[in-house]
Amino acid sequence: MGRDVVGYLSPQQHEGAWHNYQCKQYGRSLATDIGIAEIGKLLYYAYKGEFTAPTRYFFVAPRGVNRNLRRLISKPSEFKAAVVDSWDQYCAKKIVEGQTIALTSELRVFIEGWDFSCVHLLMVDEILGDTASKPVLQSWFGVDPGPAPLGVVPEHIEVHELPYIEQLIDAYNERDGCILDKDAARAHITHGQHLKMQRERFFDADSFARFYRDNTMQEEIDVLRRDLHHGVAEAHSADYPDTLRRVDAVMTQAANVQASGALARYARVPVKQGICHHFANEGLMKWRKE
Repeated sequence: MGRDVVGYLSPQQHEGAWHNYQCKQYGRSLATDIGIAEIGKLLYYAYKGEFTAPTRYFFVAPRGVNRNLRRLISKPSEFKAAVVDSWDQYCAKKIVEGQTIALTSELRVFIEGWDFSCVHLLMVDEILGDTASKPVLQSWFGVDPGPAPLGVVPEHIEVHELPYIEQLIDAYNERDGCILDKDAARAHITHGQHLKMQRERFFDADSFARFYRDNTMQEEIDVLRRDLHHGVAEAHSADYPDTLRRVDAVMTQAANVQASGALARYARVPVKQGICHHFANEGLMKWRKE
C-alpha cells in the first residue's frame, strides 16, 4: 500500500500521525514516474481509509532521485498537480494489479487536500551521518563509533550522585575521625581535591554511557561494565586499614583493567574509574565494607 517503513508518532499508530519511508534500492536514480506512482498509491489507500495520510513522506534511495523528481519535491504545488495530471499515465494501473483505479472527483479532492510540502528526499550521506546508524554500521561493517565527549561536572552535587558521594564522605570521616558534610568535604585541604577528582571520573563515565546508550549500544556498555566489575572485584573485597584505602586501591586497579568489546578503546582511565563509582552509586559495589 505504498509503505516500506513507517514511524508512528502516537499510540494511535495508523489512526494518528505517522511518517512514511518509501525505500527504493535501484542501481540508478529514482525516476519521476515511479515517484509519482508511489505517492499516488499511498494516497489512494489513505483515501480508502486503510490509514491516515502521513504527516511526512521520505523517498529513501541509494542513488537519489532524478533531476525532475527532485524539482517536484522542491515545489510542492507542482508535485501535487503532477500527480493529478498524470494519474492515468502513472498511477491508475500501478495501484492494484489487474485493475484500473480511476481518479474520481472525491479522490482528487483528497489528493489535493494533502500537504505535498511534507515530501522529502533522504540521501545516503544523511543516513550514514545520523548517530542512530552508528551501532548498525559498527555491528555489520566494523565502523568506528567514535569517542564519547568528556563529562561536565556540575558545580553543585546533584541528587543522583549522592549515594557514592555520601560513601566517600563517610570514608573521609573514618580516616580523620571527624564529621564532615558535603560542603566541608569539598573545602577540605586534602579531601576536597580527592572528591573533585572522583566527581570528574563519575561524570566522565556518565557521559560515556549516555553517548553510547543514545547510539543504542547498550550491549557494548554492559560488556565493558562486566569486565570492570570482574577486574576490580578482588581489589574491592581485600582487607584495608580503612575505606579510603579501598577506594584508592580500586581506582588503581580499574585504571589497569584491559577491557574487551567495541568500546574498550574509548574507555579512558577516568571512565573506567568512574564506572566503579557508578557501581557504588547503584549499590552493586559499596565502598564501605559492612
